[in-house]
Amino acid sequence: MAMTTLHIVGCGRVGRSLARLWAEAGTFSIGQVLNRSVESAREAASFIGQGSAVERLERIDAGDWLMLAAPDGRLASIATDIAETLGGKDREPGAGPALAFHVSGAEPAEVLRPIGRPVASVHPVCPFSDPSRAVETFAGSHALGEGDDEVLDSVLAAFAQIGAATMRFDPVDKRRYHAATIAASNFLNVLDDLALGLAESAGLAHEQALKVIVALQRAGLANIERVGPVQALTGPIERGDRAVCEKLARTPGVAGNDLFMALARAAVDLAERKHGGRSGYLPDPLRELFAESGIVRSGGADGGL
Repeated sequence: MAMTTLHIVGCGRVGRSLARLWAEAGTFSIGQVLNRSVESAREAASFIGQGSAVERLERIDAGDWLMLAAPDGRLASIATDIAETLGGKDREPGAGPALAFHVSGAEPAEVLRPIGRPVASVHPVCPFSDPSRAVETFAGSHALGEGDDEVLDSVLAAFAQIGAATMRFDPVDKRRYHAATIAASNFLNVLDDLALGLAESAGLAHEQALKVIVALQRAGLANIERVGPVQALTGPIERGDRAVCEKLARTPGVAGNDLFMALARAAVDLAERKHGGRSGYLPDPLRELFAESGIVRSGGADGGL
């Protein structure tokens, strides 16, 4: 049985990472690779180890698949361009693709409808900043899919073949889902930058600080996975220790740091939910301690001063 050919439009970090995994697993044979420049497409094909860089899509056979891994904001216009190039629903008999899917976490599968074939969207929840690293660590990542029933299971199965834990997703508002992944992933970088800046300004070397912070986060994430973020909360804010919190709010690098203060107030809210209004926990005085505004900085070697 012939291997399905996958053509790719927008083969950046995500596209080339997935394509290489599929090529190595024997899931797909990589066909046309279309980027904004032919040189970029050649680089992608070289990384994948398969595929042909093209300036525009040529004929796609009926059994072939098409993946769009372009930036979210360009998917709609690219889908329209592809429809014009391939002929949409009026394309010649025997012409493909059999289906089209994209990998955006923000846009619905419906954005590909102009292509005139069954559509799906599968979002791989994995950091792709370094494609070589992503190829090594992708197995075990989650992949959430939505789209046309007649093709969604097949697309999810392709992700499962490269180690993803797949699930169907019927989003009420996909933008909120996208915001959730940004909060969980991108904002972690912001938190670590804040923590590293404070730790380094306290005298820890960068390498020492990074080890301590990451180890603490791993333990915290394990607790969150076990009991959830509210019950896993600990520390002086959760205990309602006003004396410690007063010193904390006056600490150089903390005082006047809007990001730290905003996070501290959010922690007070979380602690109030955890304690459920029990007698003895007084959130308002703590909120007042962390209410002062100042310089908006995430961290840095000076601790945010």
